[in-house]
Amino acid sequence: MQKTLGRPVALEDLRIDPFILSADLRGFHVSETDGSPLIGFDRLYIRFAPSSLLRWAWSFDDIQLEGVKSNIIRYRGTDTNIGRMVRAIEASPDSAKPGTEHELIRLVIRRLKILNATATFTDDVPTSPFKTTIGPVNVDISGFSTLPQRTGEQHILVEMEGGATLEWTSMSGLNPLVSAGHVTAKGPYAPLLSRYFGDAVTVSAPTGSVNAELDYRLQERPDGGMGLAVDHVGLALSDLTLQEQGAKTPFLTLPELRLVGGHLAWPEKTAGADMLTLNGADLALWRQEDGQLGPALWLAPASVPAGEPVATPRPSADTDWSVTLGKAEVKNAKARFDDHAIGEPGKIEITSFDLAIDTLSNQPGATFPFSLATGMAPGGLIKAQGRVSILPAVQMDAKLTASDLRIAAVQAYLHDVARLAIDDGRFDCEADVKIEDPEGLSIAGHGEVRALTLRDEVENTPVLSWDRLGVDRYEYRQAGNELQISQVTIGHPYLRFRVAANQSTNFDHIMIAQNKSSPRGRQALVQSTLSTSGAEIATMPPMKVSVGKIVIAKGAADYGDTSLPLPFAAHISDLQGEVAALASAVTSPTRVTLRGQVGDFGQVKIDGRLTPFDPGKSTKINVLFRNVEFPELSPYTVKFAGRRIARGRLDVDLQYAIDERKLNGANRVVIRDMELGEKLDVPGAMDLPLELAIALLKDRDGKIEVELPVSGNLGDPQFDIGSVISKAIFNLLTDLITSPFQALAGLLGGDDDTLGHIDFAPGSALLDPPEKEKILRLVRALDMRPRLGLVVPGVVDPEADRAKLQLDALDAWMAGDLKDHDTVKRQRELLESLFEERIGNDQLEQVKLSFIHPQEGRPDSGATLDEPAYVAALRERVAKTEPIGEASLASLAQARAEAVAGALKQISGFDPRRISLRGSTTVRAGDDGAIPLKLDAASASGGD
Repeated sequence: MQKTLGRPVALEDLRIDPFILSADLRGFHVSETDGSPLIGFDRLYIRFAPSSLLRWAWSFDDIQLEGVKSNIIRYRGTDTNIGRMVRAIEASPDSAKPGTEHELIRLVIRRLKILNATATFTDDVPTSPFKTTIGPVNVDISGFSTLPQRTGEQHILVEMEGGATLEWTSMSGLNPLVSAGHVTAKGPYAPLLSRYFGDAVTVSAPTGSVNAELDYRLQERPDGGMGLAVDHVGLALSDLTLQEQGAKTPFLTLPELRLVGGHLAWPEKTAGADMLTLNGADLALWRQEDGQLGPALWLAPASVPAGEPVATPRPSADTDWSVTLGKAEVKNAKARFDDHAIGEPGKIEITSFDLAIDTLSNQPGATFPFSLATGMAPGGLIKAQGRVSILPAVQMDAKLTASDLRIAAVQAYLHDVARLAIDDGRFDCEADVKIEDPEGLSIAGHGEVRALTLRDEVENTPVLSWDRLGVDRYEYRQAGNELQISQVTIGHPYLRFRVAANQSTNFDHIMIAQNKSSPRGRQALVQSTLSTSGAEIATMPPMKVSVGKIVIAKGAADYGDTSLPLPFAAHISDLQGEVAALASAVTSPTRVTLRGQVGDFGQVKIDGRLTPFDPGKSTKINVLFRNVEFPELSPYTVKFAGRRIARGRLDVDLQYAIDERKLNGANRVVIRDMELGEKLDVPGAMDLPLELAIALLKDRDGKIEVELPVSGNLGDPQFDIGSVISKAIFNLLTDLITSPFQALAGLLGGDDDTLGHIDFAPGSALLDPPEKEKILRLVRALDMRPRLGLVVPGVVDPEADRAKLQLDALDAWMAGDLKDHDTVKRQRELLESLFEERIGNDQLEQVKLSFIHPQEGRPDSGATLDEPAYVAALRERVAKTEPIGEASLASLAQARAEAVAGALKQISGFDPRRISLRGSTTVRAGDDGAIPLKLDAASASGGD
């Protein structure tokens, strides 16, 4: 035997009793060539039955094998130490050579027992070698026979590490092959299998006990094939825990898994069970910072020894099995998902999960009714009920309801993009969910978000809230990637918007900028890298979204601006309205209608049309503010013009039209009963006489009405609507202040810029008829601007007025001297006398000679004196010697001012208090020789 085995063999004792035909072998051992034990036993007792000759069969009354010990080692693949020993036996010259097949040896064993057998199994294939002890193994077989139509009883009990057992009881026969029995497996199989497959999977099962049993019947069929029927299959798996290799806590705890009424039939190819139940499962999933989901994939990369061929599994052709399951239930389950791929670790927790599916089957077209109930933390319930089919494609028809789900469950995800706290908020919905082939997923239903409040965590104040945001009806179809919403109703919405001192807004500090160094950025970067590794990405077309109507009811908003010299705050309440017919797939504009209250008695209205998904394409909006308390806007007037507003009410009509990003707007502003308040020193504010501008704008009803057109290109990155409006206001006020009388002329239907000019003849303070008419027209215009006053200066042209006053003084003296003898000759004599006296005789002769000429048409008649021209020249020269001083000029200037003021005061209905006189000023005569008196405009209450 030693030669045949090629290994050392030892036998301690051999006893043969020829009287009872028995043999007793003790201490048999086969060792490896290195001396390590391979296989052996303590005792083998065999008692031959004398009836063998009668049965013409090898018959044994008793065979007992005690204390079998084996050391089984797997080196790689199917290579084992036992296999090597078998191959050595086959290669031995003494072994029987294979030849023609023989009939089954006729053998009868009345009783066969194997007692206390053990085996040490070592598997060196895994990276971490596996070793376990199997045993004791006890076998009790009665009536074993190869004779036809003979059966016997078998009982095998195998014990394994940890107390696991495998027990087989049967009635079997070999000719023909038939076996019917009961198999039971009990004990902690999960840890044993987990330890063995530890290198093949990335999870381990520290605990888990199995209690499984089945009845079977195996028999040869008339056609020579085998038939197998398995019934009463029961499986109870208790206290199972799974955890990642090296982890300290399990990701799955399963107190109970139970399969009842299992069955299988071959060759009918049917299998099934009455019920499968999972009770109390607790599952933990997570996402790591790099975006990888955990637990990791269960199958670890295969470790194939060098040179070993890799077997490629072939798909089985047996696809016509019929598999059924009467009912599957998941009861009292829990689950938790921890997300570390966002800035603040997030958690989604299912506190209770119950699922029931009836009449499962793998038959094409079979549908299974199911029901689902899921409780969520910190509150809320999700339910679903319907039917589902999995072959030939997944199909489903179900009704889904969600009630009282807490929006706060997504707090950590919101923190990843915004510094907002979800103080409250509940989600409810009902939906019909269908999955059809080939249309795919479709969802239709209604839902709402109730009592939502988002709090600014920086300022610790509510920033956005609503009582209810309801969707009356929505439909989503995967086939067209289309979402249709009938109506969205937002009840009691609230928005808080603040501008800080540095002109940033509260939303600037609320929103969190994303970057690649953040957890979310790293996750996006990893996912982008994984998804674009050399393959072209197939992208879905953009979702088509349409909304029939958005209705806003009883909204409110708070607006504040602390970037102004005076902090500003405004409250809008009772905001109501709607936005109709939104659609992302069309470019036609939609209608917008909103109404609200500003302050205590103000109102805002918004009407128009806009293209919601591209407002720069086509928009026409009219925004109307009525009866807004103007003092509340003082912060803006202070910043703009350095003045508070003491009182007043404001109406603003803003009309904006946008076509292909080109803006054209008309701003109509009406201010009633406006009074300016105190001045403030504000850097950058306009330095303009606002009282005058207001007086020029305010009509007899105390109303100011102005038009401010604006235009620009929204596509220009430098375009700023605020700057455009500010510039328009500045230009308007500047034009008014610099040309107030042209503005007054405009009230009369003209643009005469001379309405503020009263012309006088040199040396005169008398008003000519055209100037009197001009004053009448001016009063008519002033009647339309009752807050506007006039400043009338005294004016004089020292040169022109002095010359005229000198002539007038000379003429007056000559008239008194000449009296009734005012002839040219007497004027000549008097002027020559005055010339000689004041200027000198020598210059007189020169003047005279310049006026002696030959008579026209009579050159031979001699020279004559042009006496009228000579007298006029003398008059002009002598007049310049008349003593007209500054006092006379000042008196003339004052007289002119008083003449204009007097003419104004004589007009009925004109308030003389609107006139103020100003000191004298020098002017230059116009091209027509007239002396212009330029009126100034001022507020009737004084000031600028």
